[in-house]
Parts: sequence; structure tokens; C-alpha cells
Amino acid sequence: MKKTRLFCIILLVVLLQGCAYMSARSPHVLENIDILVAEDRYAHAQKVLFHVSESHVDYFKVAALIAGIDKQVIVYEQTILEEGRALEKSGEWYRAKQYYQTALNNIPGSEKINSALQALHFKLAVRVAELELGLLVLQAEWLKKTVGIQGELALITPGSWLKESRWKRDKEKSKKVAELLAERAQVAFEQENFFLAEKLLSLAWQLNPMPMIDALKQSVLENQQLLTKQLQAIENEKRQSQAENNRRQQQVVIESRRKMRGILNVSLLEAVENHELIKALDYVAKLKLLGELDESEVALAQDLSILLDKQVEDNVSLGVEYYGVGQYIKAIGAWKNALALAPDNEQALEHIGRAERILEKLQRLRDSKKEASQQ
Repeated sequence: MKKTRLFCIILLVVLLQGCAYMSARSPHVLENIDILVAEDRYAHAQKVLFHVSESHVDYFKVAALIAGIDKQVIVYEQTILEEGRALEKSGEWYRAKQYYQTALNNIPGSEKINSALQALHFKLAVRVAELELGLLVLQAEWLKKTVGIQGELALITPGSWLKESRWKRDKEKSKKVAELLAERAQVAFEQENFFLAEKLLSLAWQLNPMPMIDALKQSVLENQQLLTKQLQAIENEKRQSQAENNRRQQQVVIESRRKMRGILNVSLLEAVENHELIKALDYVAKLKLLGELDESEVALAQDLSILLDKQVEDNVSLGVEYYGVGQYIKAIGAWKNALALAPDNEQALEHIGRAERILEKLQRLRDSKKEASQQ
């Protein structure tokens, strides 16, 4: 029987190859290819083209067709994958499955479509298992309530053969359902889904309180507790690791600030020695951003303050001297230098205002003389 089946398969393959060969020898090979491509039968079209002889009168067209079909296959494959995913997303899994299978008939060598089909098969199997388990749980819940009610009826109205018969029948069914639940719980237990395993075993035990179910339930609880401890240990380890990382980062920040403070101290000292007071002020401001100033930094800041006061006073005095001899622009420049060091210096501000008013008056006088001379 097996030999006969194998012979039939071999014969079918040979016949298909022969059909492709005969199609390739047909004078209407190009028309046949167009029909196959229009029907998306790319694999068959490629087989036919493979058997076309190089001596064919239109072989250059055949070569172009081969290249064109290869490109069409890529586009077709991408289209199938996109439309198949869209069907899966909309929940039409069966249609997507048929879609992939039809596409594989047209391009059997597509690994991407085959992978998509296998993934869909797995998804379908998982979903079917979930639905079957859901039905089993619903059946168990129904039996749990039904058997209880029937048992109470049997006690209240003894002698009713029909009621007792139904009760016994449903009790037997409960045992079978409990066994199925225990099997599913065992699978969940092996997959380390302890929550589901415990739920199924509890329901099975309510239907049929067997020692085996009780023992399995106890095992699940123990493993669940063990898993909880392991998770807690992992969480504690993560917290310790995070704390250590934070400590290291803080240490890096502290070390970085220490180095930056050292650089700023050197720069501040050089600026004070070179009387670059604006730079020195900037360095002091940056040091304050890094934290409180230490004793040496406070001393430097005090020296800087003394130098600033003296420099401001000198600039104000210089401006007054320039003002006294009528060099108002130079006077304003000196006072502005004072303001650069002490922006709130009232003397410098007042002097600048006075000098600018004098310059404006002088400019108006010049303009008046110029106009008079032109007339």
C-alpha cells in the first residue's frame, strides 16, 4: 500500500514536470506565461520558463520575463504578508490562514510566508487551548452548582428515581471533569503558571476531593511560595545593585565636583593676582554653585571684594578727573568700567547721566552752528 502511494506521488511529480516541459516547448509559451502571472501562479510560470530552450525565437523576451517575475514575486510576497497581518489583526485568523496557504501554492519557496503561517498555526493552537480551557472551567462551575442543588433535592424528596439518577450521572461527570482539570493543572504547573494551576486544582477538588488533587494542590502552593521567595530575592538583589550604582554615581559626582573646585580655585587665584576682577567674580559664582565656600575660598572672596571696591573707587575717581577737563567720553568709559564691577554703584550711574546730558547739549550746539553757517 505504501509503495503504491509512493509510486503515485512520484508519477504525479513527473507529470507536473512533464507539463511544465511541454508548456515550455509550446509556440505560445509567452501567452501562457502571461496567463500564469495574471493568476499569481508564479511558481508554475518559473518552472515553465526554466525549461525554455535558449534557441527559442523569443528567448530574449523569456530572459526579461524571468527577471520581471522575480521582482513580481517579491512584491506579491510583501503584499501577502501585509494583508495577512491585517486579517490577523482584525481577528480573521482562518481567512489569514487560507490566504497564506494559497500564497504558498503560488510561491512554495517563500520562507517569510511559511514563517507567518507557522506563527499563525501556533497562535491558533494557543487560542483554541484557551477557549477549550474556558469551556471546561464553565462546565466545572455549572456542575459544582448543579450537583449541590441536585443533592439537596435528593435529600428533601427521597424516593425520586429520576432526581437521584440525574444526581449520580452529574456526579460521575463531575469526576471526569475534575480529572481533566487536574490534567490541565499539571500542564500549567510544569509551565510554572502556578496561579492557574492553583485555580484549576481548587475547582477540581471542589468537584471531586481526591487525595491526588489535594497533594498536587499542596505541591503547587509550595512551588508558588518558593517562586515568591525567589522573586523577592531577585528584587532585593536589584535594589541592592541599584543602591550600589547610586552610591557610585554619587561618588563620581563628588569627585568631579572636587576636581572642578580645585580648578576654579587655581583660576580664581590667578585672576585675583592679575587683577582680572570680572573673571574672578565669575569663578566665585561658580564655586558657590558647587556648595559652600571653604575658609581659603572665603578669604580669597574677601580679598576680591576689597580689590573690587578699590577698583570701582579708582574708576569713579578717574572718570571725575576726565570730566573735570572736559573729556566726557573718556569719563563715561571709566564710569562704565566701574559699573561692570559694581552694577549698582549710584555715583557712577549719576555721573554717566550728567555727562551724557552735557554731550547732548554740545551736540545740539554743534548742529545749530552748522545750520547757521549753511544759511
